[in-house]
Amino acid sequence: MLKTSSSGPSGHTPLASLEKRLAGSDPDDSAVPSPLRKAVRFMLGGAAVTVLAGLFSLIVAIADPNLINGGKKPTSNQLTGDIVQVVLLTIVYCALWVLMARKNRAGRSWARIVASVLFALSTFSLYSSVNSLHGGETVRVVDIVSFVLVVAEWLCGLGAVALLWRTESTAYFKSNSALR
Repeated sequence: MLKTSSSGPSGHTPLASLEKRLAGSDPDDSAVPSPLRKAVRFMLGGAAVTVLAGLFSLIVAIADPNLINGGKKPTSNQLTGDIVQVVLLTIVYCALWVLMARKNRAGRSWARIVASVLFALSTFSLYSSVNSLHGGETVRVVDIVSFVLVVAEWLCGLGAVALLWRTESTAYFKSNSALR
């Protein structure tokens, strides 16, 4: 994991400052168990990979618009619609990663369940991606990079969910629900 301990004049590295803004509290807060802090970092990493995937999709759509419409030249409306869809989905998915990071870090039990359900949906999506690969078809670099980004997002989710259900994390969620 990335070390976010003090190093700058403000007492935080730039990464720790960004993590504090996104997660809503001090990244190295000892009141939050270590597995949960790591899970939050996995979620923030998932948000970063989502942004990379969205940028890659935009670049591909602009560089080779024929990929959008099955090899045929798309109309300007189709191209615009695809670009708007990519931007909106990237924003929504990134916001979900950050929201889950913030709420899980705050000890909200419902957020742990929602994050697990979202991971299950992601697993189904990954399975569908793998299942859609067919022998004999031409595999393009675009397909490989897209698949690698999907797997990277899934791995971030796997790491986060695995750490969310550790005994230390469970005790933290139980203690926070008892306070409410």
